[in-house]
Amino acid sequence: MNAHRLIISNTGPLISLEKISNGYGFIRKLYDHILIPPTVLEELFQGQFLSAQAYLEHYDVADLLEVVDVNQTRLPELEQLDIGEQEAIQLALQRHLPLLIEEQAGRTVARQLGVSISGIAGQVLKAFQENILTADEALNKFHELFTSRRINTRIYLGLVETVRLS
Repeated sequence: MNAHRLIISNTGPLISLEKISNGYGFIRKLYDHILIPPTVLEELFQGQFLSAQAYLEHYDVADLLEVVDVNQTRLPELEQLDIGEQEAIQLALQRHLPLLIEEQAGRTVARQLGVSISGIAGQVLKAFQENILTADEALNKFHELFTSRRINTRIYLGLVETVRLS
């Protein structure tokens, strides 16, 4: 497996993928596997599905999402974050891989610890820049992220401008 075809994810970005048309389909064009800690999988299915397996089957992602145990290390910087964010950041540190994370506090801590981060909007932009998505497809995905309140107005308008100027 090529390291550039692997990424770690927290819960938020995966929820964003659920909110956009063919979200998991487009991310498959960028990554072979998305590594997640067990807590992230629990957070994904709780309240919506009876089991993790039901979630994986519903979104057809059992081959994409790979649950990986995390070697817990006490890092004071992580203490203010929820357990899913803590584990995702630790996994990114341990595997030396980039991290999909959208919550501002988690992004700040991950950056401070030297982790390369992105949200789903950043991945849509990456897919557009790599000619995986057309301009119209990217703009539609940005609009879906915006209308489902996964990105704010400032970010949305900046991304739209970036695509239109390309």
